[in-house]
Amino acid sequence: MKLYDFLIPGVVAAAVFSGSAACGKDLPKGKNMSEGVYDVSGKRELFIDDFLIEESRALNFKQHTPVELPSDPGKPIGHYNAIVRKPDGSYFYYFRAEDSVYKGKKYNNHPGEYVGIAASRDGVKWEAPDFKLFPGKPVPGNAVLYGEDVITHNLAPFYDTNPVCKPEERYKAVAGVRETKGLFAYVSADGINWKLAQKEPVINYEPKKNGGHMLDSLNVIFYSETEKCYVMYIRVWKTADKLKGLRSFAKVTSTDFIHWSEPEYLKVNRRGEHLYVSGLAPYARAPHYYVGAATRYFGNRGSATDVALIFSRAGKGIIRPSAEAWIRPGLDPERWLNRMNYITWGMIQETPETLLLYHNRKKLMYRLRTDGFVSLSAGLTTGTLLTRVLERKGGNMEINLSTSAGGGFRMEVCDEKGNAIPGWTFNDMKEFYGDRISFVPEWKGKTFADLPAGKFRLRIRMRECDLYSISFM
Repeated sequence: MKLYDFLIPGVVAAAVFSGSAACGKDLPKGKNMSEGVYDVSGKRELFIDDFLIEESRALNFKQHTPVELPSDPGKPIGHYNAIVRKPDGSYFYYFRAEDSVYKGKKYNNHPGEYVGIAASRDGVKWEAPDFKLFPGKPVPGNAVLYGEDVITHNLAPFYDTNPVCKPEERYKAVAGVRETKGLFAYVSADGINWKLAQKEPVINYEPKKNGGHMLDSLNVIFYSETEKCYVMYIRVWKTADKLKGLRSFAKVTSTDFIHWSEPEYLKVNRRGEHLYVSGLAPYARAPHYYVGAATRYFGNRGSATDVALIFSRAGKGIIRPSAEAWIRPGLDPERWLNRMNYITWGMIQETPETLLLYHNRKKLMYRLRTDGFVSLSAGLTTGTLLTRVLERKGGNMEINLSTSAGGGFRMEVCDEKGNAIPGWTFNDMKEFYGDRISFVPEWKGKTFADLPAGKFRLRIRMRECDLYSISFM
């Protein structure tokens, strides 16, 4: 049984999430449906579902809400914002702003718009550079796209890590809405001076095709080192399980940034649930995971919004650790108004221990533990698990975990049949208690690196403990 089968007790039909995990529910005690030996060499694995687990007892998945904090006053407010990390480690914060003086293009009755940039060396303190691109025009100096000949409504930029990318196209973006008849591709050498890659749209606006490509939100895009292609999630009106008439998103891919595949529709919406943007992007510490802060939209509640946490493992389907919201609107009345809760695309590694996310429409940021989206959690009753058969080519192991003062964690390394390897048993490891982002377990002075490469399993015992990730580096 997959965990998503009991996301919503009594309403199994609503559990449509591909590979989802049930927060607060006991893991199944039977065998995981994942097949074959899984190579973990050089990978960090997050505990967002039961992908690594074959047997377990007294464990559940826990979704962790980030802590809301005031942001630096220089952090801009805008629509469909995106953060791009530059090669030197500094950041550009792209935002769509509205200028009531500019009377140019209007989309969906919005006033004139431009795209601006805030810059930061550390991703925390932000300033507005003066690029001087539009002297004498009624836009500030940090405007980079403005006027009749560009699309400013929903620019989705990224830094291209494709090894064959041309230097003059290292920054790429897409932008477009139904009024522009599709999505257009933009390129830039520096992320400031942009030009169209071609005159025609790379994805046409087709309202009658396959549920309709709406496109009028942030169609997030990136180069996937895992899939070796460009990946984009576009807004559509259809899901893979034929839940039509719902705002959702579909996956398209490209090897050249110009020619795109037909949409892959996804199982991601609950019945009757609208999802406005996906927010998906590769997680820097584990790029085979795409992590997204998707906006849930409730039109029958004044178009109120909140944020759901979603994942994709190597681009295969969507994983929702919980059917519930990840970030709620909170006490601020303005955040309960029309479409007020979007998380800026792009996550920042603030310190080795913390991640930062930003709110689009408020001067707010969110701090989260590194890898701390979801944990495999044990309470007072000792929980146990046995992994599926894993394989590695060598290297050591690091674990991200946290216990209470009275909790504990032990692990043993087993052969393919689940028998503990002499010298790497529970009795050879001193029980760990504490809180570490990168705990290296030892068995009487030996580490995982001392074992020969090959196939193995892990058996874990833990009590009052949250296990976030395991890294095999």
